[in-house]
Amino acid sequence: MAQKIVVVGASVAGYNVVKELRKKGYDGEITLISNQEVLPYDLKPLSKDWMLDQTDLTPPIFTRADYYSDKNIQVQLQTTIEQINPADKTIRTQQGALLAYDKLVIAIGSTLRRLTVPGVEAEGIFYLRDYAHAKKMKEWRKNAKELVIVGAGFIGLEMASTFAQLGLKVTVIEHADYPLGRILGKEASSYFRKMHESHGVTFLTGEDVQAFEQDENGRVKAALTASGKEIPCQMAIIGIGVVPNTSLTHPDLKVERGIVVNEFGETSLPDVYAAGDCTVWPYHGQQIHVEHWEHAWAHGKAIAHNLIAEKSEAFQVRPYFWTDEYDQTFEYLGHTLTWDRILVRGSLDERAFTLAYVDEKNYPIAIFFANNSEKRQEVAHFMDQNRPIDEVKFTDLKVPFKQL
Repeated sequence: MAQKIVVVGASVAGYNVVKELRKKGYDGEITLISNQEVLPYDLKPLSKDWMLDQTDLTPPIFTRADYYSDKNIQVQLQTTIEQINPADKTIRTQQGALLAYDKLVIAIGSTLRRLTVPGVEAEGIFYLRDYAHAKKMKEWRKNAKELVIVGAGFIGLEMASTFAQLGLKVTVIEHADYPLGRILGKEASSYFRKMHESHGVTFLTGEDVQAFEQDENGRVKAALTASGKEIPCQMAIIGIGVVPNTSLTHPDLKVERGIVVNEFGETSLPDVYAAGDCTVWPYHGQQIHVEHWEHAWAHGKAIAHNLIAEKSEAFQVRPYFWTDEYDQTFEYLGHTLTWDRILVRGSLDERAFTLAYVDEKNYPIAIFFANNSEKRQEVAHFMDQNRPIDEVKFTDLKVPFKQL
């Protein structure tokens, strides 16, 4: 008998679950539930190409409405689920309606870290988490010549790139001493900083925003820092990170930072799965959490396979992310916040380089490569071999990467 699958969250992961189910021939009922007003859309362009285009305000949807009707996928927009009832396999909406499921997927993404300082409620201060945020940001940009970005993570730096290209004077304020230093180390951090500074972006590192000043109309006019600096701005973007969204919960649902899933995407509740940014999942013997687009996409796909055939596909995808800033592209394979050394191949000065993050035995834990210095497939194959790096060969550009 065909089963009813309900997916809560029209995120990248949630959308890919339902898409893959139909692609693989699943013919049961599918319902995709979203708390937003628009059809499932791609978050990726919102900080890049979509934001650069100052005329188009339409959301970057994955596919048109007729796709869902053609594939017999029921989409419920503006619907928030607030309770799971695993005993009778129902979920309850905020409005009190009960929806039945045979298998449930939680794909509710992540939630923003909020900055709590005086004046943060001023008009012209934004977070970027969804299309509604991005639309308001794009409309407000017309009022601004100076922009303050709080946080030099990937979203903050992508927004710095975008708005610098749109002609705004951009100042990035970062608590840490090095932008992205915790993830990429000092070498790559310095490269990103110099790249942005060459486009007119100013960095204040080792610094915090203490308050925002407002004008007589309640609009932001300056950011005040802990060291006493006053940075004029008519617009501010706060990008201090996200945390897994665990708002949909149950006493028996295991949560440790995010919703805990096994290699098949199963939670601690029977017939309840979770996918994407809201989860922590097993990787190389530890539970990790990543917020990358590619992870959400691949995780949703794998879970769809396990919904069709239980425990048929263990999720073993190596984390991968990329970022485009100005005319440059950066890619990263692996996952680590600690390493013994960083081996450099190529030249940072010439914009073509590869950094290998290695342990004490020279095993690569992660590899970061810039501007197509290497091919992703070759880097992945190299890491799959799971052997120490020969430093002499690695740093010799005469040795092709695929021969390392």
